[in-house]
Amino acid sequence: MSNDLLQRRIRHMGPAYRLFYEQPVHLVRGEGAWLFGADGRKYLDCYNNVASVGHCHPTVVEALSRQAATLNTHTRYLHENVVEYAERLGSTLPDGLEVCMFVCTGTEANDLAFRIARTVTGNEGAVVLEHAYHGNSIMVTGLSTEMYPAADRPDWLQAVEAPDSYRGPWRSDEPGWAADCADRVRQAMDALRARGHGTAIFINDNIYSSSGILTPPPEYLAAVYRAVRERGGLIVADEVQSGLCRLGDHYWGFQDSGVVPD
Repeated sequence: MSNDLLQRRIRHMGPAYRLFYEQPVHLVRGEGAWLFGADGRKYLDCYNNVASVGHCHPTVVEALSRQAATLNTHTRYLHENVVEYAERLGSTLPDGLEVCMFVCTGTEANDLAFRIARTVTGNEGAVVLEHAYHGNSIMVTGLSTEMYPAADRPDWLQAVEAPDSYRGPWRSDEPGWAADCADRVRQAMDALRARGHGTAIFINDNIYSSSGILTPPPEYLAAVYRAVRERGGLIVADEVQSGLCRLGDHYWGFQDSGVVPD
């Protein structure tokens, strides 16, 4: 059964789609923190970043079913639910971040954020982390340093080492390591300026999974935010993996560091 499904997938889906594991796991349903395979095996889901309150949460399933049976449309018509959603989502954010622009993917969100930042600041440059992934549009692929060779990076981009005190050049017991790590962002902005680019954005995931599973101290992002704003740049917090309570303690990942993005 699984091999037949695999061959059908290969025939009808593009090769860019990747599967985990040499022997792919064939899943048939999920419930709470658990996934269930076609062979009846039960898996504790420690990875999936799709569900934020567990798989098939009955409240979510009921709400989806009720709305699908009532109205399924877009934002060009006036209707109650999309406005209520914007109000409720905005209420989870700090003051100044209460206006919503709805998109379908993280790629679209980051593409829009980058275009806004370039328009507002009048600058072109971007600072990102090494091994970052922020999406796959033409513009946002440029920000996704894990996707292509460093030699092909555009001159408006500068990447910095992630705040890794395990595999990186710093150790968490070294005094001032977070400040030194943040200083790499200043050096990156200097490099952009030397190439004729002011800094439009600094963008990062608020959990560092593409760069390794990292938990930098709160003072790291606080120092980075100050440095970027001193140069007239804006901060983009990519919350695709950390938002909607996925970290368990706050609604948004940036709140772990006590900072507010733009």
